[in-house]
Amino acid sequence: MALDIVLAPLALEPKTFNVGDKVRVTVSFKYVVGVNTTVKLFAGPYYTNIFGKHMVDPCVGQADVSLTAASTPTSQSASVDFILIPKANGGIENGTYGLRVWIEGTNAVAEQDNVLVVTGNPSGGGDIFTSMMPM
Repeated sequence: MALDIVLAPLALEPKTFNVGDKVRVTVSFKYVVGVNTTVKLFAGPYYTNIFGKHMVDPCVGQADVSLTAASTPTSQSASVDFILIPKANGGIENGTYGLRVWIEGTNAVAEQDNVLVVTGNPSGGGDIFTSMMPM
């Protein structure tokens, strides 16, 4: 089965969220697929350091998207939710993050740096190693 998907570029303004918030991301894309199929849409925050880009895996959300067979590029939009899990529960720290959206098993990826500003984690109580690691 050949599946061709092109996500529209993200053009988001930075927005502030508190830990525990649910973030909904809606994307538009065009696709071509030979048979009706379902794909997995993912979205979540990432940070960049000297070792590259890293997803904050506990905060990644996913949604199933049904695609109807189409031989010409067909427009579709879909939404996926993810929750900003607090650092104390193994999730995200306060800071500024990028947003990545992708469709599993394809090369369809869209991302934008510095659009999620996360606050609301209690200060202090961190260990010396995490307090020394810059975002």
